[in-house]
Amino acid sequence: MNKNVCFFNSNKAWGGGEKWNHHFSLLLRDKGYNVFVVTNHESELKNRLTNEPGITLHSESIGNLSFLNPATMLRLKSFFKQNKIKTLVTALPSDIKSGGIAAKLAGVSKVIYRRGIAVPVKDSLLNRFIFSTIIDRLIVNSLETKRTVLANNPALIEESKIRQIYNGFDVAEYDKQESSPLYDKEDDEIVIGNAARLTVQKGQNFLIEAAEILKKKDLNFRILIAGKGEMEEDLKDYAEELDVSDVVTFVGFVDDMKSFHESQDIFCLPSLWEGFGYVLVEAMTLEKPVVGFEISSNPEVVNNNKTGLLVPPRDVKSLAAALELLIRDEKLRTKMGKFGRERVLNKFNTPLVLGKLIDVIEE
Repeated sequence: MNKNVCFFNSNKAWGGGEKWNHHFSLLLRDKGYNVFVVTNHESELKNRLTNEPGITLHSESIGNLSFLNPATMLRLKSFFKQNKIKTLVTALPSDIKSGGIAAKLAGVSKVIYRRGIAVPVKDSLLNRFIFSTIIDRLIVNSLETKRTVLANNPALIEESKIRQIYNGFDVAEYDKQESSPLYDKEDDEIVIGNAARLTVQKGQNFLIEAAEILKKKDLNFRILIAGKGEMEEDLKDYAEELDVSDVVTFVGFVDDMKSFHESQDIFCLPSLWEGFGYVLVEAMTLEKPVVGFEISSNPEVVNNNKTGLLVPPRDVKSLAAALELLIRDEKLRTKMGKFGRERVLNKFNTPLVLGKLIDVIEE
């Protein structure tokens, strides 16, 4: 039986998609699959997989138009053919174009496109060809991602080819990680955490506005904002402008997310859209109640009023009210936190997700 699986991810930076490729390539290796990974030459995913036993690496300079480069396509086709690849799992639009077409030319049995961003696909002639002819299975990481993929063309791909598989979170591995709170509380203050890129999408400005409302109520709280991004200086200036710099602390990039989550009582992610709120799952695993906007895949991750509170998008008063409720009610925080961890175990735990991925590979 051919158990040769190839992951294809040409992104140079490290993010959620690369983390997924790294994690599941190693998990499939441990399940007895022969795992191959195609990356870009300058790639963090390549760096992290180098010297991993049982993983065969191949790198190419892949861009959006690489499928038009005969030399690149010939090398990819030869790589797939020589290694008798049975299943290809691609990550980016550029990957499904170059890797997917080369795989079909090489006779690869199944080409899978895993899409992890909730952004509509352009209804172009090339995309219609790719989705109808090249892609055998489309994996979406949420129902919201599926909806956005089909937003511009509901007939882009046959329904029978779509599989919804959540990102997966390794609870056992996370529980094993050593950690200690990064922040020492003052008196009985309630700590609200936020961790995301400092961008317009992630909505930290709404959290700062909510802080202004909460401060006027004389509540004992502290907001810790973790992350870096192009909005950093603007957000710091905004906190100064609203006179909340004394209760809002920017802690910069945090590598040890478990310790960060352990430092807080509530996690708040006021994003305007999400493919899959991985950081929400991290917080829920540590029994933290979560607060956010009712957007994109958030209702799939958060069971509203049970594991956290979701409020209308951009509604700062409702956001502040949800945070106030949790600040004032310790029993509710504890109850929602316990339900949150239970939800992660029953819905997002890696063994469940790995089983679903193997089912798609073996279909």
